[in-house]
Amino acid sequence: MFNQLNGTFYIRIEGRFESAHFLYDYFPDGSDEPIHGHSWKVEVLLSSTQNIGKDGISYDFLSARNRLNDLVKSIDHILINDHPDFQKINPTSENVARWFFAGLNEEVERTGGKIKQIVIHEGPENLAFYEPK
Repeated sequence: MFNQLNGTFYIRIEGRFESAHFLYDYFPDGSDEPIHGHSWKVEVLLSSTQNIGKDGISYDFLSARNRLNDLVKSIDHILINDHPDFQKINPTSENVARWFFAGLNEEVERTGGKIKQIVIHEGPENLAFYEPK
């Protein structure tokens, strides 16, 4: 039977937001990058610390989904540089990915999950992957 096959399950949740940013000390002369905006997307790849339950669910992502929604709302339609967590921190895709990890990890671990990867899409063509150790 198919339900007796072994393997690892991954769950993906995502959020989208519209925000502007600029990078500090971007140019060789030490000047900042001009403010510009993106249509961002965050993807979070989750797994369970268990395998799969009798109910057929590997990881119930509802609380992680709710926490992701809260994080997305806090960064949507703002200049990311003005967000309290990004004061004097370059809001690169890499740092945005780490920010989402820091904001999600406690809730995911509390509910028996593990964040395997976070992907930040800075528009439709550019992205950064973060895989926590």
